[in-house]
Amino acid sequence: MWGNAPSVFQFDWSAKMGQTLVTVPKLRFSEPRRNLPGRNGTATVEDRFTIAFMRAYLLQAPLIHSGALRTQMAFAREIPVNGYGIADLMVVVWQRPPGETFTDVASFARIAKPCTRAFESKLTDWRRAMSQASRYRFFSNQAVVVLPPAVAQRAIPFLDTFRKIKVGLWSFCPDSDRIRAYFTPRAAAAKSAKYYINAIGLVSLAATQALPIAQKGRVKPA
Repeated sequence: MWGNAPSVFQFDWSAKMGQTLVTVPKLRFSEPRRNLPGRNGTATVEDRFTIAFMRAYLLQAPLIHSGALRTQMAFAREIPVNGYGIADLMVVVWQRPPGETFTDVASFARIAKPCTRAFESKLTDWRRAMSQASRYRFFSNQAVVVLPPAVAQRAIPFLDTFRKIKVGLWSFCPDSDRIRAYFTPRAAAAKSAKYYINAIGLVSLAATQALPIAQKGRVKPA
């Protein structure tokens, strides 16, 4: 049990010294939002928040998930799963011997048993973030809402609701790269095995950190 006290993970600036900024890839797909006024393909403030979070999370994940055996990681932004929304960020973690490659997405999912984490970030509307993240449980093992610290403070009184629907609540401060985990749900089987595999396939198409899969992409229906 996490209780009310958050776990705090402070960014280690020494780990960043001499490193170039990690690219956080975005899946390219036909997106209705792009046709709206003001959507010219440039990154929004929320996009930049998500990218900054992923860069900090990449370095802090070993502390956040202390003791986890799955240490290999691939990630991508804006992963669309039909009927369940577009995850702002999707992370796939797995454990594998060096050099092992899987034939396709289905065999990777079956043998490597990767854990998938879907993140929904919002700058103001935490209720909408919680609602959206709850749908991500259909295709991910863990769903987490990421908010700026001041907004997270408004959501904390409703932490029991996050627990009941098994959606995590974290805060992230871009100025300090500090991540606070107020609640992290245990990894659980995705509600839909089909969409779980398809989400991994979409990450395999977008991720620059290659998944060990020879034939990448969506899984065709049987």
